[in-house]
Amino acid sequence: MNNESAVEVNKEKKSEENQGFLLKIDSIRKRTHSFSLMLKEKDIIVALNNQFYLAGEKLLVEELAELRKKNQRTILTIKRDDFFFDVFVRNSLGCKFSTLSSEETKNIQTQFSTKKISDIEELKEFNVFRDLKNNFECIEDTFSVVAGLFPPAWLAYEQKWWILSFFSIFSLLLLSINSWIFAIGWIIVSIYCYKAQKNLILGFALLSGKALSMKIVATNIHEAHKIIRCFYPKSKFKYSRLDDPHEIEDEKNFSNDKKNISETKNALV
Repeated sequence: MNNESAVEVNKEKKSEENQGFLLKIDSIRKRTHSFSLMLKEKDIIVALNNQFYLAGEKLLVEELAELRKKNQRTILTIKRDDFFFDVFVRNSLGCKFSTLSSEETKNIQTQFSTKKISDIEELKEFNVFRDLKNNFECIEDTFSVVAGLFPPAWLAYEQKWWILSFFSIFSLLLLSINSWIFAIGWIIVSIYCYKAQKNLILGFALLSGKALSMKIVATNIHEAHKIIRCFYPKSKFKYSRLDDPHEIEDEKNFSNDKKNISETKNALV
């Protein structure tokens, strides 16, 4: 009993010491909520529900565990490298933490004060997939009505051409047999595409050689692209408003070439 009480006292002291400073993830175990959110070691817990969080590890674990009991979710703001991003959290993270210094905490608080804040109702959750050629795909965790109303348009938007071709040929065959059979087939496919669209898109992404890379929340897909470009400067997207990453790379290479040329000239002189 004495050993158990001593352990509890040590935990209380550690929790009190953590208060007033930001928490940094030290290690992540598999099959935990942090692992499923694709968080990484050295990620910094900055804010909970858009509020700068200095309450310490114990309160963080308790508040997040309470979310699961109430079947709720909230916004968790993470700082990775020099950039912020948000995720939806629904349970305790299940990872080990360390604390930042007072100076580091103050610097991040200053940076966080300039971050754009969005209410939870405005945010959408995205699963971010990428392949070895830096082709990225942001899959929104919501249902598209178009998939149920007109599956060919949805397949065309997702650029699944071989499936669209198969669907078109199959529809023409049914129509040539009987219009009622065609109508029944269309309804069945529409219901299936609407109900299973998330699994279908995830399956298409995996079949194309992509793997899950991040989970983020953003107000729309264009904001999601901007967040991803911060972490992956060479990222490429479908239907993006961002500039081609090759242009950014070419500008860097051009400036580096100019610098190398000038250095070579100076060396020759």
